[in-house]
Amino acid sequence: MRVSCRWEGLAAVLAEPNAADMIRDYADELSPIDDPVDPDWGAMQAMEARGEYRLWVCRVSDTLAGYIAFQIMPHLDYRGVLFAFTPQHYLAPGFRDTSDAIGWRMWRTAKPALRALGVKYVMPHDSSKRSLLPFMMAWGAPPIGCFYLAEIA
Repeated sequence: MRVSCRWEGLAAVLAEPNAADMIRDYADELSPIDDPVDPDWGAMQAMEARGEYRLWVCRVSDTLAGYIAFQIMPHLDYRGVLFAFTPQHYLAPGFRDTSDAIGWRMWRTAKPALRALGVKYVMPHDSSKRSLLPFMMAWGAPPIGCFYLAEIA
């Protein structure tokens, strides 16, 4: 089994036969939002063209196993400091908790790739449905605060 992680374009990832399932599964399994998932592919492609949206993809023997989406931009309060925010990350269930530590490899290899882009800080999100707190702390991202989600009806 060959595991590889690298930057890939959105179009290449979306061409994968299991990409749509992964997006749906992410929303079902991890998203706290109950509305139907409806990605704005055009906005993502425009951001990708500007270098503001990147996909770090993990493949196992050429099969898409998982990905981390990064929005890369200066923080509004620190315009000289590049941040990477993770609006979405997902590892397909068949690739979790294996002896190959595929999820760990995906996140670990993303750090130097982000550093090469000039990113200084990463702000990964967690899910109230399935906490990744121990994993994120081991990765080097201890919690520094809390985000709240209020629906405005």
